[in-house]
Amino acid sequence: MIKTPSHHQSNIGSDLAPDLTPMLDILFIMLVFFLLTAGAVFQSLDIQLPSSVMEELSMVNEPKHIMLQIRKDSYSLNDKTITTFEELRNAIPTIIKAKPEHELIIASDKTISIERLLTVLTYLQSQGIEAANLLMQHEANK
Repeated sequence: MIKTPSHHQSNIGSDLAPDLTPMLDILFIMLVFFLLTAGAVFQSLDIQLPSSVMEELSMVNEPKHIMLQIRKDSYSLNDKTITTFEELRNAIPTIIKAKPEHELIIASDKTISIERLLTVLTYLQSQGIEAANLLMQHEANK
């Protein structure tokens, strides 16, 4: 009887076992595919379509803000020029009462004094306007 050495038998047994690496690769790819496709949740938003196009266009184009511009020698409230601070004090409550849902945006020239800006902000606070948007321009470093 011919016997082979035990060291040689162990090499033959390991060579006969199938290589499972390609099968595991395919399983992991399928697992990732199923996880990504099964977890897709689609959300929907119910939209009520307008009855008339012209009606909706007029509502979209209407601005929803009150623009207060502080200039070097005057003011502007919704593109209406106001020359003195007293006129501005009279105009602000009128326009705020006429458009209570609109937000106030304050824009000023960078050359005006801080005192002039603070005077307007102090008056707005005394009128109960707690929040206003300050329009600012970013300057690029030269």
